[in-house]
Amino acid sequence: MKGERVTEDLKIKVELMEDLLARLSGTGKQGKETAIEALAVSTEDDDWRPNELIQQGGIEIIRNLLGEKNLHIVLSALEIIIAIAATGHEEDLKSEGVVACLDTMQDSKNTTIREKVREALLLLQPEVEELVPPIADDDF
Repeated sequence: MKGERVTEDLKIKVELMEDLLARLSGTGKQGKETAIEALAVSTEDDDWRPNELIQQGGIEIIRNLLGEKNLHIVLSALEIIIAIAATGHEEDLKSEGVVACLDTMQDSKNTTIREKVREALLLLQPEVEELVPPIADDDF
């Protein structure tokens, strides 16, 4: 009985991920924003793992959302990238060209985007932290 429940739970998770990724790939702005925000919130669960997202090509979809004009979509995509990197899947992100996309976003006019990009890059390229001098303290 327990095995059936686990199988059913897995099936539901697979179908949910398929639905979210389909909405993210679609053209509807409202559905896209809702789907990306739902996915970003799901990464906050202690037991969240990106395996299903990765297996279904989700990294490419998330990466492509970094170019959206909608701030909520971009910030949610960055949150998901950070969560994926934090679970040890840096190579999956790198192989999908996420670092190159993040590099182009470092000069964003939006402070929050710049901070999230820096956070993601530090997870994906820890050596970057060593190269960036600390911000000087102006309290002399």
